[in-house]
Amino acid sequence: MRAALIVAFTALIILPSCRRAASRETEAEPAIPVLAEPVRLGNIRASISATGLVEALPGAAFTIVAPEPARIAEITKNIGDPVKSGEALAHLEFPSLRAQTAVSEAAVKSAELRVKQAQLTHGRVQMLIDKGAASRNELDDASREVEAAEAELTTAKAALGVVVAQGGNAIIRAPFDGTVTERLHNPGDAVRADESDPILRLIDPKQVHVRVTLPVAATTRFVIGATARAVPEDPASRAATQPALLRVATRPLPESGARTVDVTLAFETPTELKPGTQVSIEIDAEQRSNVPVVPVIAVLKDDPAQPVVVVAAGNSAERRPVVIGLVDGENIEILSGLKPGELIITQGHSTLRDGTPISVSAP
Repeated sequence: MRAALIVAFTALIILPSCRRAASRETEAEPAIPVLAEPVRLGNIRASISATGLVEALPGAAFTIVAPEPARIAEITKNIGDPVKSGEALAHLEFPSLRAQTAVSEAAVKSAELRVKQAQLTHGRVQMLIDKGAASRNELDDASREVEAAEAELTTAKAALGVVVAQGGNAIIRAPFDGTVTERLHNPGDAVRADESDPILRLIDPKQVHVRVTLPVAATTRFVIGATARAVPEDPASRAATQPALLRVATRPLPESGARTVDVTLAFETPTELKPGTQVSIEIDAEQRSNVPVVPVIAVLKDDPAQPVVVVAAGNSAERRPVVIGLVDGENIEILSGLKPGELIITQGHSTLRDGTPISVSAP
Protein backbone atom coordinates (compact mmCIF):
# COMPACT_ATOMS: atom_id res chain seq x y z
CA MET A 1 0.00 0.00 0.00
CA ARG A 2 2.76 2.35 0.90
CA ALA A 3 4.54 1.60 -2.41
CA ALA A 4 1.38 2.44 -4.33
CA LEU A 5 1.13 5.78 -2.60
CA ILE A 6 4.72 6.59 -3.44
CA VAL A 7 4.14 5.78 -7.14
CA ALA A 8 1.00 7.90 -7.25
CA PHE A 9 2.75 10.80 -5.54
CA THR A 10 5.67 10.60 -7.99
CA ALA A 11 3.25 10.61 -10.93
CA LEU A 12 1.60 13.73 -9.62
CA ILE A 13 4.99 15.46 -9.54
CA ILE A 14 6.18 14.25 -12.98
CA LEU A 15 2.92 14.84 -14.91
CA PRO A 16 2.92 18.66 -14.61
CA SER A 17 6.57 18.73 -15.68
CA CYS A 18 5.75 16.70 -18.79
CA ARG A 19 2.87 19.02 -19.57
CA ARG A 20 5.17 22.05 -19.27
CA ALA A 21 7.75 20.41 -21.59
CA ALA A 22 5.04 19.59 -24.14
CA SER A 23 3.79 23.16 -23.90
CA ARG A 24 7.31 24.50 -24.63
CA GLU A 25 7.56 22.20 -27.64
CA THR A 26 4.18 23.45 -28.83
CA GLU A 27 5.45 27.05 -28.49
CA ALA A 28 8.65 26.35 -30.51
CA GLU A 29 9.54 28.79 -33.35
CA PRO A 30 7.32 28.09 -36.41
CA ALA A 31 8.96 27.07 -39.71
CA ILE A 32 9.45 29.90 -42.20
CA PRO A 33 8.23 29.06 -45.72
CA VAL A 34 11.00 29.64 -48.29
CA LEU A 35 11.78 28.91 -51.92
CA ALA A 36 14.99 27.05 -52.67
CA GLU A 37 16.78 25.60 -55.66
CA PRO A 38 19.96 23.58 -56.11
CA VAL A 39 23.34 25.02 -57.02
CA ARG A 40 23.81 24.12 -60.68
CA LEU A 41 26.65 23.95 -63.15
CA GLY A 42 26.28 26.38 -66.02
CA ASN A 43 27.88 28.93 -68.30
CA ILE A 44 28.25 32.59 -67.40
CA ARG A 45 29.57 35.63 -69.26
CA ALA A 46 30.59 38.84 -67.54
CA SER A 47 29.80 42.24 -68.94
CA ILE A 48 31.41 45.65 -68.64
CA SER A 49 29.13 48.62 -68.07
CA ALA A 50 30.04 52.11 -69.21
CA THR A 51 28.64 55.34 -70.60
CA GLY A 52 29.32 56.10 -74.25
CA LEU A 53 28.62 58.83 -76.78
CA VAL A 54 27.09 58.33 -80.23
CA GLU A 55 29.32 60.02 -82.83
CA ALA A 56 29.07 60.52 -86.58
CA LEU A 57 32.17 59.85 -88.65
CA PRO A 58 33.40 62.68 -90.92
CA GLY A 59 30.96 63.12 -93.79
CA ALA A 60 28.28 60.96 -92.17
CA ALA A 61 26.01 63.84 -91.16
CA PHE A 62 24.25 66.40 -93.34
CA THR A 63 22.22 69.39 -92.16
CA ILE A 64 19.97 71.36 -94.49
CA VAL A 65 20.36 75.09 -93.99
CA ALA A 66 18.90 77.69 -96.37
CA PRO A 67 21.64 79.42 -98.42
CA GLU A 68 19.78 82.70 -97.89
CA PRO A 69 16.53 83.77 -96.18
CA ALA A 70 13.76 81.65 -97.67
CA ARG A 71 10.31 80.18 -97.26
CA ILE A 72 9.85 76.40 -97.20
CA ALA A 73 7.60 75.30 -100.05
CA GLU A 74 7.84 71.54 -99.34
CA ILE A 75 9.58 69.00 -97.10
CA THR A 76 9.47 65.50 -98.50
CA LYS A 77 10.68 63.46 -95.51
CA ASN A 78 9.83 62.84 -91.84
CA ILE A 79 11.93 61.63 -88.92
CA GLY A 80 13.05 58.05 -89.45
CA ASP A 81 12.41 58.03 -93.20
CA PRO A 82 15.12 56.40 -95.35
CA VAL A 83 16.65 58.59 -98.05
CA LYS A 84 18.47 57.73 -101.26
CA SER A 85 21.42 59.73 -102.54
CA GLY A 86 20.19 62.54 -104.84
CA GLU A 87 16.63 62.37 -103.55
CA ALA A 88 14.89 65.74 -103.02
CA LEU A 89 14.53 66.61 -99.34
CA ALA A 90 13.18 70.17 -99.39
CA HIS A 91 11.97 72.84 -101.83
CA LEU A 92 12.75 76.44 -100.91
CA GLU A 93 11.49 79.76 -102.26
CA PHE A 94 13.71 82.86 -102.06
CA PRO A 95 11.85 86.22 -102.06
CA SER A 96 15.04 88.08 -103.05
CA LEU A 97 15.65 85.60 -105.88
CA ARG A 98 12.33 86.42 -107.53
CA ALA A 99 13.16 90.14 -107.50
CA GLN A 100 16.67 89.53 -108.80
CA THR A 101 15.32 87.33 -111.57
CA ALA A 102 12.88 90.01 -112.69
CA VAL A 103 15.60 92.67 -112.72
CA SER A 104 18.03 90.42 -114.61
CA GLU A 105 15.42 89.41 -117.18
CA ALA A 106 14.57 93.09 -117.76
CA ALA A 107 18.25 93.90 -118.20
CA VAL A 108 18.61 91.14 -120.82
CA LYS A 109 15.59 92.42 -122.76
CA SER A 110 16.92 96.00 -122.62
CA ALA A 111 20.32 94.84 -123.87
CA GLU A 112 18.73 92.80 -126.66
CA LEU A 113 16.76 95.87 -127.79
CA ARG A 114 19.94 97.99 -127.74
CA VAL A 115 21.75 95.40 -129.87
CA LYS A 116 18.88 95.32 -132.36
CA GLN A 117 18.79 99.11 -132.63
CA ALA A 118 22.59 99.30 -132.96
CA GLN A 119 22.57 96.72 -135.72
CA LEU A 120 19.81 98.62 -137.62
CA THR A 121 21.74 101.84 -137.28
CA HIS A 122 24.92 100.16 -138.48
CA GLY A 123 23.03 98.81 -141.52
CA ARG A 124 21.60 102.21 -142.47
CA VAL A 125 25.02 103.88 -142.17
CA GLN A 126 26.52 101.18 -144.36
CA MET A 127 23.87 101.84 -147.04
CA LEU A 128 24.51 105.60 -146.88
CA ILE A 129 28.24 105.02 -147.28
CA ASP A 130 27.55 102.91 -150.37
CA LYS A 131 25.60 105.88 -151.78
CA GLY A 132 28.27 108.32 -150.69
CA ALA A 133 25.92 110.01 -148.22
CA ALA A 134 27.79 109.12 -144.96
CA SER A 135 31.36 109.35 -143.71
CA ARG A 136 33.66 106.56 -142.57
CA ASN A 137 33.67 108.02 -139.03
CA GLU A 138 29.91 107.55 -138.81
CA LEU A 139 30.32 103.88 -139.72
CA ASP A 140 33.03 103.45 -137.08
CA ASP A 141 30.74 105.00 -134.47
CA ALA A 142 27.91 102.65 -135.49
CA SER A 143 30.27 99.64 -135.26
CA ARG A 144 31.43 100.65 -131.77
CA GLU A 145 27.77 100.95 -130.67
CA VAL A 146 27.07 97.43 -131.90
CA GLU A 147 30.06 96.11 -129.95
CA ALA A 148 29.02 97.98 -126.81
CA ALA A 149 25.44 96.74 -127.09
CA GLU A 150 26.56 93.14 -127.60
CA ALA A 151 28.90 93.40 -124.60
CA GLU A 152 26.03 94.73 -122.50
CA LEU A 153 23.86 91.81 -123.61
CA THR A 154 26.58 89.32 -122.72
CA THR A 155 26.91 90.85 -119.25
CA ALA A 156 23.14 90.86 -118.70
CA LYS A 157 22.83 87.21 -119.74
CA ALA A 158 25.68 86.25 -117.41
CA ALA A 159 23.96 88.02 -114.52
CA LEU A 160 20.71 86.21 -115.30
CA GLY A 161 22.63 82.93 -115.43
CA VAL A 162 23.97 83.53 -111.93
CA VAL A 163 20.46 84.16 -110.64
CA VAL A 164 19.16 81.07 -112.37
CA ALA A 165 22.03 79.04 -110.91
CA GLN A 166 21.12 80.31 -107.47
CA GLY A 167 17.64 79.06 -108.15
CA GLY A 168 19.10 75.56 -108.26
CA ASN A 169 19.49 75.80 -104.49
CA ALA A 170 15.70 75.87 -104.25
CA ILE A 171 15.76 72.05 -104.30
CA ILE A 172 17.95 70.50 -101.60
CA ARG A 173 19.00 66.93 -102.34
CA ALA A 174 20.50 64.17 -100.19
CA PRO A 175 24.28 63.79 -100.67
CA PHE A 176 24.22 60.11 -99.59
CA ASP A 177 21.95 57.23 -98.58
CA GLY A 178 20.81 57.81 -95.03
CA THR A 179 18.05 58.34 -92.50
CA VAL A 180 16.34 61.55 -91.40
CA THR A 181 17.08 62.07 -87.71
CA GLU A 182 15.49 65.49 -87.17
CA ARG A 183 12.82 67.61 -88.85
CA LEU A 184 12.78 71.09 -87.40
CA HIS A 185 10.43 72.99 -89.76
CA ASN A 186 7.24 72.57 -91.78
CA PRO A 187 6.08 73.89 -95.17
CA GLY A 188 5.27 77.58 -95.02
CA ASP A 189 7.91 78.35 -92.39
CA ALA A 190 10.35 81.19 -92.99
CA VAL A 191 13.97 80.18 -92.36
CA ARG A 192 17.21 82.07 -91.95
CA ALA A 193 20.51 81.40 -93.66
CA ASP A 194 21.99 80.36 -90.34
CA GLU A 195 23.40 77.10 -88.90
CA SER A 196 21.27 77.73 -85.82
CA ASP A 197 18.10 77.46 -87.94
CA PRO A 198 18.37 74.01 -89.63
CA ILE A 199 15.54 72.47 -91.62
CA LEU A 200 16.41 68.75 -91.65
CA ARG A 201 19.22 66.58 -90.35
CA LEU A 202 20.33 63.43 -92.12
CA ILE A 203 22.85 60.76 -91.09
CA ASP A 204 24.40 57.76 -92.75
CA PRO A 205 23.74 55.02 -90.15
CA LYS A 206 26.64 53.00 -91.54
CA GLN A 207 29.03 55.76 -90.51
CA VAL A 208 27.91 56.24 -86.90
CA HIS A 209 29.66 54.65 -83.95
CA VAL A 210 29.81 54.81 -80.16
CA ARG A 211 32.91 55.98 -78.33
CA VAL A 212 33.44 54.86 -74.74
CA THR A 213 36.33 55.55 -72.35
CA LEU A 214 37.32 52.53 -70.24
CA PRO A 215 39.99 51.75 -67.65
CA VAL A 216 42.96 50.02 -69.23
CA ALA A 217 42.39 46.91 -67.09
CA ALA A 218 38.83 46.56 -68.39
CA THR A 219 39.95 46.47 -72.03
CA THR A 220 41.85 43.23 -71.43
CA ARG A 221 38.57 41.45 -70.65
CA PHE A 222 37.14 41.52 -74.18
CA VAL A 223 38.33 41.21 -77.77
CA ILE A 224 37.74 43.13 -80.99
CA GLY A 225 34.42 41.88 -82.35
CA ALA A 226 32.89 41.35 -78.88
CA THR A 227 29.15 42.01 -78.84
CA ALA A 228 27.61 44.88 -76.90
CA ARG A 229 24.29 46.64 -76.37
CA ALA A 230 23.41 50.32 -76.12
CA VAL A 231 20.35 52.16 -74.78
CA PRO A 232 19.88 55.91 -74.26
CA GLU A 233 20.68 57.12 -70.76
CA ASP A 234 17.65 59.42 -70.80
CA PRO A 235 14.85 57.40 -69.10
CA ALA A 236 12.12 58.62 -71.46
CA SER A 237 14.17 57.77 -74.55
CA ARG A 238 15.24 54.45 -73.06
CA ALA A 239 11.62 53.38 -72.58
CA ALA A 240 10.84 54.08 -76.25
CA THR A 241 14.00 52.57 -77.77
CA GLN A 242 14.99 48.95 -78.26
CA PRO A 243 18.59 48.11 -77.26
CA ALA A 244 20.92 48.57 -80.23
CA LEU A 245 23.37 45.76 -81.01
CA LEU A 246 27.02 46.72 -81.52
CA ARG A 247 30.43 45.11 -81.85
CA VAL A 248 33.77 46.35 -80.60
CA ALA A 249 35.49 47.94 -83.62
CA THR A 250 38.71 49.29 -82.10
CA ARG A 251 40.56 48.59 -78.87
CA PRO A 252 43.77 50.65 -79.08
CA LEU A 253 46.84 49.79 -77.05
CA PRO A 254 47.15 52.29 -74.19
CA GLU A 255 49.93 54.84 -74.22
CA SER A 256 52.63 54.49 -71.59
CA GLY A 257 51.27 55.57 -68.21
CA ALA A 258 47.69 55.96 -69.46
CA ARG A 259 44.92 54.85 -67.13
CA THR A 260 42.11 54.89 -69.69
CA VAL A 261 41.68 54.20 -73.39
CA ASP A 262 38.97 55.15 -75.92
CA VAL A 263 37.18 52.16 -77.46
CA THR A 264 34.83 52.45 -80.45
CA LEU A 265 31.85 50.21 -81.14
CA ALA A 266 30.13 49.86 -84.52
CA PHE A 267 26.38 49.37 -84.92
CA GLU A 268 25.36 46.02 -86.34
CA THR A 269 22.29 47.55 -88.05
CA PRO A 270 21.22 51.13 -88.90
CA THR A 271 20.32 52.97 -85.72
CA GLU A 272 17.87 55.68 -84.72
CA LEU A 273 20.28 56.97 -82.09
CA LYS A 274 21.38 60.47 -82.99
CA PRO A 275 24.96 61.77 -82.81
CA GLY A 276 25.48 63.43 -79.44
CA THR A 277 23.24 60.95 -77.58
CA GLN A 278 24.68 59.56 -74.35
CA VAL A 279 24.10 55.82 -74.06
CA SER A 280 24.55 53.09 -71.48
CA ILE A 281 26.80 50.36 -72.86
CA GLU A 282 27.08 46.69 -71.86
CA ILE A 283 30.08 44.96 -73.46
CA ASP A 284 30.22 41.16 -73.30
CA ALA A 285 33.47 40.16 -71.59
CA GLU A 286 35.06 36.88 -70.47
CA GLN A 287 33.02 33.66 -70.31
CA ARG A 288 33.33 30.57 -68.11
CA SER A 289 31.69 27.21 -68.71
CA ASN A 290 30.50 24.39 -66.43
CA VAL A 291 31.00 26.35 -63.21
CA PRO A 292 28.73 26.54 -60.10
CA VAL A 293 26.18 29.35 -60.50
CA VAL A 294 23.32 30.65 -58.38
CA PRO A 295 20.67 33.32 -59.05
CA VAL A 296 21.75 36.88 -58.28
CA ILE A 297 18.90 37.22 -55.77
CA ALA A 298 20.31 34.34 -53.70
CA VAL A 299 23.47 36.22 -52.71
CA LEU A 300 23.22 38.63 -49.77
CA LYS A 301 25.71 41.51 -49.73
CA ASP A 302 24.95 43.22 -46.42
CA ASP A 303 28.71 43.19 -45.96
CA PRO A 304 30.17 43.85 -49.45
CA ALA A 305 33.46 42.33 -48.33
CA GLN A 306 31.80 39.02 -47.47
CA PRO A 307 28.86 37.84 -49.62
CA VAL A 308 26.61 35.23 -47.98
CA VAL A 309 24.05 32.69 -49.17
CA VAL A 310 21.52 30.84 -47.03
CA VAL A 311 21.58 27.07 -47.45
CA ALA A 312 18.57 24.87 -46.74
CA ALA A 313 20.22 22.36 -44.39
CA GLY A 314 17.39 19.94 -43.81
CA ASN A 315 14.62 21.84 -42.03
CA SER A 316 16.78 24.73 -40.85
CA ALA A 317 18.66 27.64 -42.41
CA GLU A 318 22.44 27.91 -42.56
CA ARG A 319 24.12 31.19 -43.48
CA ARG A 320 27.27 30.43 -45.42
CA PRO A 321 30.00 32.82 -46.65
CA VAL A 322 30.93 32.38 -50.31
CA VAL A 323 33.52 33.70 -52.76
CA ILE A 324 31.91 34.98 -55.95
CA GLY A 325 33.32 35.32 -59.46
CA LEU A 326 31.65 36.53 -62.65
CA VAL A 327 28.25 38.20 -62.55
CA ASP A 328 25.75 38.63 -65.36
CA GLY A 329 22.20 39.96 -65.35
CA GLU A 330 20.75 36.78 -63.78
CA ASN A 331 23.44 34.62 -62.21
CA ILE A 332 26.57 34.75 -60.08
CA GLU A 333 29.50 32.37 -60.30
CA ILE A 334 30.45 30.71 -57.00
CA LEU A 335 34.20 30.16 -56.66
CA SER A 336 34.05 28.54 -53.21
CA GLY A 337 31.67 27.91 -50.32
CA LEU A 338 29.06 25.81 -52.14
CA LYS A 339 28.88 22.51 -53.98
CA PRO A 340 26.68 21.68 -56.96
CA GLY A 341 23.37 20.23 -55.83
CA GLU A 342 23.20 22.00 -52.45
CA LEU A 343 19.90 23.76 -51.87
CA ILE A 344 20.19 27.53 -51.58
CA ILE A 345 17.27 29.70 -50.57
CA THR A 346 16.22 32.25 -53.19
CA GLN A 347 13.20 33.88 -51.53
CA GLY A 348 12.46 34.60 -47.89
CA HIS A 349 16.12 34.35 -46.86
CA SER A 350 17.19 37.92 -46.10
CA THR A 351 16.20 37.77 -42.40
CA LEU A 352 16.98 34.10 -41.69
CA ARG A 353 19.50 33.24 -38.98
CA ASP A 354 21.53 30.10 -38.51
CA GLY A 355 19.20 27.39 -37.25
CA THR A 356 15.95 29.16 -38.15
CA PRO A 357 13.34 26.47 -38.92
CA ILE A 358 12.27 26.52 -42.56
CA SER A 359 9.72 24.89 -44.80
CA VAL A 360 11.21 24.48 -48.28
CA SER A 361 9.29 24.75 -51.52
CA ALA A 362 10.65 24.50 -55.05
CA PRO A 363 10.47 27.73 -57.14
